[in-house]
Amino acid sequence: MSAAPSRTLRIVVADDHPSIRENLRYLLNAELGMVVVGVAGDGHDALRLVHATRADVLVLDSDMRDLSGLEVVEALRRDGSTIRIVLYTLDGDACIQGKEIGVDACVTKDSAPSLLIDAIRGAAQVA
Repeated sequence: MSAAPSRTLRIVVADDHPSIRENLRYLLNAELGMVVVGVAGDGHDALRLVHATRADVLVLDSDMRDLSGLEVVEALRRDGSTIRIVLYTLDGDACIQGKEIGVDACVTKDSAPSLLIDAIRGAAQVA
């Protein structure tokens, strides 16, 4: 058990599946030191929310309509955004591609929820 976090991490969740978005919102809001400040169902909405909320961490699906998660990462890094990004995906190849373009961590959707929470906290500590 780790010590209480020194600050609350502000998180945006982006996934095109409503049930995954809501489950992640519930899971992350239940964690001490984490609050979901926005949820997005597509890549354009993810970009808008990241800029509007000034979140610390973006939890991002790699496979979404309009802009893929990897395209969102490229746009954020091209714009100079320092938001920490955790790719949350079913596609292991996306993890490899994501690391090459600036993703801070990658967790597959079949992993235990604790791995996602650890990845979010780890990514935030890099900042």
